[in-house]
Amino acid sequence: MKDEVKTKVRDGGLRYESKSTGTAFPGPYGGTMSCFLCGRHMPRSRLAAFKVAGAQQFRCRDGC
Repeated sequence: MKDEVKTKVRDGGLRYESKSTGTAFPGPYGGTMSCFLCGRHMPRSRLAAFKVAGAQQFRCRDGC
């Protein structure tokens, strides 16, 4: 389990005193991507590629 993020509010706004390193999405290079249609994060192997305006995007392979 990750440590909680410790913060302290200062006059200039919220600043991190300490924060655990890494990403909330484990695996190599993040390991997950979000679906272009529904926004859920899942492994890239569960996404299908398609093109929108000439750019490659990814959507849920099994439907959203």
